[in-house]
Amino acid sequence: MNTARTVKRILITATCLSLGLLLSACSVWLSPPAASEPTETPSSTAGIVNVPTPTEAILKGTVSIWHGWDEARLPGLLKAIAAFQEQYPDVVFDVQYVPLIDLKANFETASSEGSAPQVMIGPANWGPDLFDQGWIADISGSTPVELIETLNPPAVGASRYKDALISLPVSIEGVVLYRNVNIIPDKAATFDDLVSMARQATGSDAVGAYLERSFYFSGGHLDGLGGSLMDSEGYPAFNNEYGLLWVDLLRKFALAGPTEFFGDNDLQHFVENRAGYIIESTRQRNRLVETLGAPNVSIDPWPITQDGSLSGYVEAEAVYLSPAALDPSNRAATEFILTLLSPESQAAFAEGGAIPALSAAAVFAPGSLISIQDELIREAMIALEDGATYPVVPAMAYYSAPLDIALQSIFFDGVPAEEALQTAEESIQAALQAAISGSQRPAAQNP
Repeated sequence: MNTARTVKRILITATCLSLGLLLSACSVWLSPPAASEPTETPSSTAGIVNVPTPTEAILKGTVSIWHGWDEARLPGLLKAIAAFQEQYPDVVFDVQYVPLIDLKANFETASSEGSAPQVMIGPANWGPDLFDQGWIADISGSTPVELIETLNPPAVGASRYKDALISLPVSIEGVVLYRNVNIIPDKAATFDDLVSMARQATGSDAVGAYLERSFYFSGGHLDGLGGSLMDSEGYPAFNNEYGLLWVDLLRKFALAGPTEFFGDNDLQHFVENRAGYIIESTRQRNRLVETLGAPNVSIDPWPITQDGSLSGYVEAEAVYLSPAALDPSNRAATEFILTLLSPESQAAFAEGGAIPALSAAAVFAPGSLISIQDELIREAMIALEDGATYPVVPAMAYYSAPLDIALQSIFFDGVPAEEALQTAEESIQAALQAAISGSQRPAAQNP
């Protein structure tokens, strides 16, 4: 095997885990990879997590995991492992860190060589390509329906492909509506309220709203209005009355203040305390809190309109199983991935800055076992509950550019919406047909 793989192995002492994973006092070693065969499962116990308890063993074996989580996220994974081993002390874990930039390629290579881990944690948009290659399993038969019902619905949508459940979401990100509390003190229930409040707050030093119209940041509104980007086969479904409603809503953004198109002016105004509302990714929340202070930043539920509501795309970080992990003789990996979605594990992930994949309804219901201390994470969960699944199917690679061109032509060049959407549909259809005739397959796309 000549493939270079940057892999670090985690060596965790049982004492460390039993003391609550206090990493500052733990013996946690991030070792450099071996010079040869760095990703093959070793015959020794190096990298194995084993916490003995008196609990009667039901499951046995080794669960191998590859992930790309940083030091902030890692404690949550270790807590989930420790909790699992309290119940199943005869299960041990081989946990490897692989930089996210290398993770998918390394997993594919290892799968082709028969040395893939049983569990991999990575972006949900990798799933369709891995599934079509046969490297990940359909886990619908081993995942309780009751568990799926507790998860964020748009995130689960990113786990479904070809009538299969190819992953489970463990955390989420997405497009949300941020509000600067200094400028706009109260939430807007409707889009008309948002426009009114933004106009009242606009002055010489600040604008009440600076809303984004580019496709990634605005495409979710199409779903919120009752429309759909594509049909079940991946072909365009936006060139209709719902698409026109979508464009009309984006046109009305100008009533609230200046608009942005895939630039940073809106974000810059917000961090400089000069914009009341912006539409941005949850990945920016730490930056906004650092510059404005946590009490001054809010993520609001999407306002409603007479035709539906605004909405934002939801993306998921997913856990995958290799086909070998479904072997009935070794159910440890199958059972473990369900542990990652327990209230306790999800709360631990939130402590590391992740937005839990559990639905807001499940988390904030009376008697819930999970407590989220970060108010912005709580607000993000509520907002993303009403989000839209960012399509992860291969066809999605052909949508973003034509739709951005269409929106630009409408708002900058005055092209009629009907004509712009028709042109976008024709462009996407042509690309899809070329891909089919040429047996081309687009790579997984990050927005």
